[in-house]
Amino acid sequence: MELEVCLFNSLRKYGAGAMVFPAYLPDGATVAELLRRLAVPAGEIYVAFRNGRSITPVLGKTPDLDTVLEQGDRVALSGPVPFSRGYGAPIV
Repeated sequence: MELEVCLFNSLRKYGAGAMVFPAYLPDGATVAELLRRLAVPAGEIYVAFRNGRSITPVLGKTPDLDTVLEQGDRVALSGPVPFSRGYGAPIV
């Protein structure tokens, strides 16, 4: 199946320079399998979305790795957003 993957913030380095790109996985693949294919450590993900809906139970915690993906899904992954709790207090 073909998915659309979007990588934001600190996770863009896993996209080989691309922010949005296709990924190909076997039918019934999970988020865990996608992360393995992309070599993205789950601990670096601050928030994850599947088709615009969060699959991260708590911001900054591991997303639901057992989420089954389907043909045409759009998966967006982001590291901590600058000036968010994930980065700590901003320095001005």
